[in-house]
Parts: sequence; C-alpha cells; structure tokens
Amino acid sequence: MRNNRRRYVAPCVFGLVVLGLAVAALGAPPGKPAQTVDKRSGAPDYPTIARMIVNDSVQVKEKEGVLISGDSTKILLMEAIAVEVAKKGAFPHMVLESPAVEKKILAEAPAQLLETPNPLTLSEVKQMDVFIDLGGVQDPAYLSKAPEERVALTRKAAQAITDAVYARPIRSLGLGNPLMPTEEIARYYGIPMAEFEARFWQAVQTPHAAIQEKANQVQQVLASGREIRIRTQAGTDLRLRLAGRNVGVSDGQIRRMPVDRPEQVWLPAGEVYAAPDATSVNGTVVVPMAEYRGIKMKDLRLTFVNGKVTQIQAAQNAEALKEALAKSSGDKDVFSFIDIGVNPNSHMIKGSDYSTFEMAGMVTIGIGQAPWTDSPNKSEFAQEFFVPHATLEVDGKTVVKEGTLSI
Repeated sequence: MRNNRRRYVAPCVFGLVVLGLAVAALGAPPGKPAQTVDKRSGAPDYPTIARMIVNDSVQVKEKEGVLISGDSTKILLMEAIAVEVAKKGAFPHMVLESPAVEKKILAEAPAQLLETPNPLTLSEVKQMDVFIDLGGVQDPAYLSKAPEERVALTRKAAQAITDAVYARPIRSLGLGNPLMPTEEIARYYGIPMAEFEARFWQAVQTPHAAIQEKANQVQQVLASGREIRIRTQAGTDLRLRLAGRNVGVSDGQIRRMPVDRPEQVWLPAGEVYAAPDATSVNGTVVVPMAEYRGIKMKDLRLTFVNGKVTQIQAAQNAEALKEALAKSSGDKDVFSFIDIGVNPNSHMIKGSDYSTFEMAGMVTIGIGQAPWTDSPNKSEFAQEFFVPHATLEVDGKTVVKEGTLSI
C-alpha cells in the first residue's frame, strides 16, 4: 500500500467491521444510502469497473484470498468486486470502514490501544493474496481537530501493519489516488460534484496503452538522466540526482507476480516515480496549498539541505506539519520520492485546490517513508506535496513545462 495517501488513521489498526460474502445482499446502512452511479456524470457502472479491477489490474487467480476494504459509500462497488472475485473461483473478504467510528476511537480509546496493531488485521495480512482498497476518507477534514499526539500513536501501530504487508508478495490496488469523490471532498476542494465524478471515472478508465506510451518516454529520460531541477513561478527551485536509481511506472496493471514483496497499482493510473539520492536534494519547494490530515497549509515553503527539511514556513498552519514531524521518528523529514503524472485524461480543475498524483504534468514530492519507490527511508511518517504548474528538467531537457508534459 502507498503509505499515508491521506489515510490519516489506518483503519487496519482498529479492525472495524468485517463483512463476509453475505454482505452482497445487504446494500448500504439505513439512513445513509450507498453511492449510486449518475449516468449523466459519465461514471461507469460498478460491474464494469469491478471487472477491470479484478481481471485486469490485480489479476485475481483461483483460490486466492482477496480483501476488499471501503466505507459505507463504497458498498455497491465492494459488492460488485466481491462477485467478480467469486466468479474467478477466489474468496472475497469485505472489510467495512467507518470514519465516524475511527474518529470516536481516536478520541476515546486508551492510548495503549491506539499504539497497538490489531492482531486480527495482522492475521489477515498473513493470509491474503490480494488487497483492494477503495478508500475510507469521506471528509478530508474529519480528523483536523484531533490531538497530534494521539494521531502519532496510530502511526506507530500502522507501521507494524505496513511492515507485515511489505514482508509478503501481496498484490494491492488503491482506488482514489488519493481520494474517491464524495460530497464532502468536493466541498473541501471547491469542485462541482458532477464534474468531480465525471473527471475521476474518465481518468480511472484511461486505457493502459494510452498511459504506457507517455510513461515510457518519461521513464527513459529519468532513467538515463543524472540531475533533475524543479522550478515554479511561486519560488520553487530544487535540484536532486537520480543516477542509478530505479524508475517505476504505474499504469494501473500489475505486470508480474510478486516474489518476496508487494506489487502495487493505483487508480486513476499514470505515474512515473523514483527515490533519488536523498543527500543530493537541495533547494526550496513552494506549495500553494498543502494539507496534512485535513489541515490546509497555504503557501507552504520547505527548505531542503542535503535531503533534510531544515525550514518550514507557511502563510497559515505551518505548525501542524512541524508538530507532526516533532512527534515522529526516523527519516521523517528526509526527502523520499519524486513523482510525475502522465494520465492524458486527468488534469487540474480550474478554480480548485484539488491535486492528484496521476494528473498529466503534476509534479509530486514526498518526505518520510515511501517503500513503494524503493526509498531507503525508515519512519512511521510520510507526507506528499503536490507542486502544480512546475517546470521539471532532466540534465537540461524539459520534461514538464509549467505543469504541462513536454515530451
């Protein structure tokens, strides 16, 4: 799983409500109907997207154990995926997440429980072959007022789950990259819901071949290059080296069976990423709008010296990130990855703060742990920062110019 892709409190730590195959007949809980498909928005029918996930993206095999995780707004899609899994002769296991319960547990449970990984979840990790995560964040700000010290405890428990996942050849898929559309998320980022859904599902359904062509071009430039420079008109000027580092591509399809560690994909797909030599990272990154567990940080400025964050400034809420780092351990403040979006059907929405990894021309950087990139960083903390409208050069060759792919 890609750590901290806005999953602020790992539901696997708490092990909320586990549903067997019989849930397929239940639908959503009374009073909160499951999300339906709006044909006018261009959203696909759930059986179609379920077939794509099961047959194409994670390629479920007979007799495999498949864990499907999501909140109550995802039940219809969870059901559709469970049916497709069963049709392959495999065993679906559905886990229902509840942000409301997570929030109450975070506020009321003993601290000892918060920092202890759920043994039932650890047991599931040791048995599952495939993990399909439909995202459990309905409202990005639902934990914005939670005490940081208690959130930090859950990160420690989640790290044990992450370590268990990375010790096994699990195939995993995350849908959302980082968030699936909800009314709360649309309001948070100022996006009309119909447009949000239409753009999201169009990006999800982008053919692998359309992503591969551009991704392969970007991958080749990064793999053969030495120095990367990132600049923006807002003041970003960052340099780093990639020489000899593995450059990964996420096109939405697992292309090999894992042997001793997970293989992962994310939808919407379309990313080229790498973990640079952290000690080579020097300069400044300016992010117009960043957020940490729903707390918005405006005009965030990060200064890197030899790969470490040495200064954090922002027009508002810089203290939220500073406190999170202060309460974390290990390589929490060390540069971990660079990511370039290449999905031709995914773009920024005018007038909105919403950014995603796969948006064509989006540049994303991260600090803390990022095992999915082969980063050597060790920490229970991880945080990504989207850098829109960036110009990225590799050995002087322009790959992205002011937020638009140039190759």
